[in-house]
Amino acid sequence: MRTSIYDLLPEKISDESAYHLVNFFMDLALELESCYFAQMKRYIDNNMPPEPPDIIQTKNKLDGDSF
Repeated sequence: MRTSIYDLLPEKISDESAYHLVNFFMDLALELESCYFAQMKRYIDNNMPPEPPDIIQTKNKLDGDSF
């Protein structure tokens, strides 16, 4: 059985609580990114295909092709 993120969130909270909850998770995400940026960058560089140069992307967009 998989747990959905929506199962973990409270259904009814005040506007103020929603504001603080969202800000908390956004701050947490920024701290995680700051802490692990180098490792994330290394992973992306080693595991993601390189993007085509901008000139190719621009030419294809002008020709009507989409990615």
